[in-house]
Amino acid sequence: MNCIFSGFQVDAVVYLVDAYDKERFAESKKEVDALLSDESLANVPFLILGNKIDIPYAASEDELRYHLGLTNFTTGKGKVNLADSNVRPLEVFMCSIVRKMGYGDGFKWMSQYIK
Repeated sequence: MNCIFSGFQVDAVVYLVDAYDKERFAESKKEVDALLSDESLANVPFLILGNKIDIPYAASEDELRYHLGLTNFTTGKGKVNLADSNVRPLEVFMCSIVRKMGYGDGFKWMSQYIK
C-alpha cells in the first residue's frame, strides 16, 4: 500500500464516524483498517469519534467498536502509560458535534500521546 501521508509529519489521526449511518460502517471499517496498517502511522495515536449520538438509534460505543473491528484493541481512556511499550494509542469516544459534547474528552485523551 502506498503511504497516503508521504512527505508529511503526522502527529495523530482523528477519524470521525457517523454513528447514525450504520449502513456505512463497513466502509468506515475498511478505511480505518487501511489507516491502521499504514507503516508511516505505526506509532501515531488514533482517536475515533463516533458522532451524532444526539440522534435516536445511533450506534452505541460498543456497537461501533464491534463494527470497526476494534473490540479488545483499544488502549483505555484514562492516563495509560504506553511510553515503554510498542502499543499504539487507540481509543473510541462518542460525541455530538452539534451539541458540543464528547469530542473534548477525546482530544484531551489524545493530547497525552502527542510528542
